[in-house]
Amino acid sequence: MKITELTLHEVEASPRGNWIFVQLQTDAGISGIGEASQSGNDALVLSALSLMRERLVGCDPTQPEVLWERMVRSGGIFSGDAGRVGATAISAVDQALWDIAGKALDVPVWRLLGGKRRDRVCLYANLNRGTRDRSPQGFADAAARAVDAGFSAVKATPFDEVHWRSMDRPGVESDAYRGVERLEWTRRAIGDKVELLVDCHQRFDVPLAMNVAQKTLPLNLYWFEEPVPSHQVEGLRHVSLHSGHTIAGGESLFGREQFWEYIEKNAVHVLMPDVKHAGGITECRRIAALAETKQMPIAPHSPAGPVSTMAGVHVAATISNFTLLEYAFGEVSWREDLICPAEVVEQGYIAVPDAPGLGIELDDTMLASHRIG
Repeated sequence: MKITELTLHEVEASPRGNWIFVQLQTDAGISGIGEASQSGNDALVLSALSLMRERLVGCDPTQPEVLWERMVRSGGIFSGDAGRVGATAISAVDQALWDIAGKALDVPVWRLLGGKRRDRVCLYANLNRGTRDRSPQGFADAAARAVDAGFSAVKATPFDEVHWRSMDRPGVESDAYRGVERLEWTRRAIGDKVELLVDCHQRFDVPLAMNVAQKTLPLNLYWFEEPVPSHQVEGLRHVSLHSGHTIAGGESLFGREQFWEYIEKNAVHVLMPDVKHAGGITECRRIAALAETKQMPIAPHSPAGPVSTMAGVHVAATISNFTLLEYAFGEVSWREDLICPAEVVEQGYIAVPDAPGLGIELDDTMLASHRIG
């Protein structure tokens, strides 16, 4: 079997960003899909994927790990040093390769990965992209909608006005406390039995992170995610050791080498590789295995479209140190119908599919309705 074509689909998802899907065709009539959303630069990732076409055509798609090594070690835009754009391109192709490999053998991807440890995967609702009203009441209402939909864990991203490069700006602490107020309203809206996760989006320096962490201790947070920039490993470790919160992070890292520093130094308590950026299915499994050696749990980052969610489901089903998978809640009303069979989330869980490959296809009608260009 040989790859014959790489096709790109860009879908208008919301004002906060689009979704990009990759489709690989083969001479056996089998195709595979992957997702390359949220690279930070859609135009560049589309260009990178277009350039990848000539490198992939003629290759055997049933050897995803072999092709992963070729893509990463080949240099240029596709190397591990190429940043988030190159990492996203590789990750999307890797998802599509595993999809083809499973279909070629008529087995689900999880079986190729060694078997499933769970029949359904627990999700938490990321509220960020679905929260248009950024007032405390808006955050509270978004969280309540997620709980009404059956989720037992929700994540807020409330520190819109803060950035660590502007810590000398007057009023920065007041802006941080506005975020704390949003969290207080959210906690009151969901009650004490629903888990509340907080994403700081790397917006603090260490002193402000510790300050905000202290003020949010009464909220009984499930975790305090990425309080400082991801490259500040020692700062992350300090917050992990002294804040009193469970610290999560790693969403923007690529490859085992970058994640190993987090693992070795215990920079975070919970590791968050993203199947769209960390190296696809291939590398997420390897990262999880490394983390398992230090008894570090994995909660895959995944606030994007339904294809990357399903790729994350297959990864989550097969690793022993899995905890929660991220789910973008409330971004678009037609999300579940973009794939077939339609995406089904029940009481905060998604079933692990038994169909070959990833177990889903893009719905041509919905794709045509929302495609850009």
